[in-house]
Amino acid sequence: MQATSVATISERQITVDGFRLRVLSAGQGPAVLLLHGFVVSADDWIPTIQTLAAAGYHAIAPDALGFGASDKPGGSVYTLRRYADLNAGVLTAFGVARAAVVGHSMGGKHALATTILHPQRVEQLVITDSEGFMQLPLFMRKGGSLPFLGEAITALSSFPFVVKMQLRAAFANPDRYITPELVARGQKTLSDPAIRRTMVSLSRFYDANDLRGSGLWPRLAEITQPTLIIWGKEDHLFPVSCAAEAQRALPHARLEIIPNCGHFPMIEAADRFHQLVLEFLQEG
Repeated sequence: MQATSVATISERQITVDGFRLRVLSAGQGPAVLLLHGFVVSADDWIPTIQTLAAAGYHAIAPDALGFGASDKPGGSVYTLRRYADLNAGVLTAFGVARAAVVGHSMGGKHALATTILHPQRVEQLVITDSEGFMQLPLFMRKGGSLPFLGEAITALSSFPFVVKMQLRAAFANPDRYITPELVARGQKTLSDPAIRRTMVSLSRFYDANDLRGSGLWPRLAEITQPTLIIWGKEDHLFPVSCAAEAQRALPHARLEIIPNCGHFPMIEAADRFHQLVLEFLQEG
């Protein structure tokens, strides 16, 4: 099913468990919760929100705590369990009992935690190029726990040449997608002191944000909801071997690999990504 019109996206600020979260939403029908990746925001989902709304779904996309225009409290508040509880709270705020949950990158890890900890709220599960199935570099896992090192790393990450290098690693066809405007937007985000505090906090309390460190890894086998794994074949951040690991860990999962696509299938292979998601949702 293809989108036939452009849906109007609404933006709300809601409060869940004392935290203010920015949420984008559009459409009516079965609910689909969209969870974004690291450092970015719900804005990455705008074409997907419009596609889902035009296809008869109610798309709901929050800025994760610590990112976008949501609260950024810092410290030890960021945990997989917290994110799972907040996601369930977002559904409650929108009057939704059960939803399909779609998570990209870090959002894939959050989607898995939500499904494990709030299984009654999740109808179907989609993870795409998800974090959680490879060991991240040591400086990302532990750098934040060393005085000043986390701050130094996050400061370096905002340099234009570093932003451009990270973006080039994210796409199979970087010259088609990386523009001066995109680099400037990345630099602005990574220069935000509140975003930097989030990044340092996530590193400092890494175990609480890791499937294995949090104790949730053995519980992946508890997920019985129909599950779709989508992966870009040329993902240089989380290589396609992670997709096979994800499929082994999730007993009810089907794997779809998109060729000539990097870490952002919903951007670099939008038509194919949306086709796969809509077909999966229609399977019920």
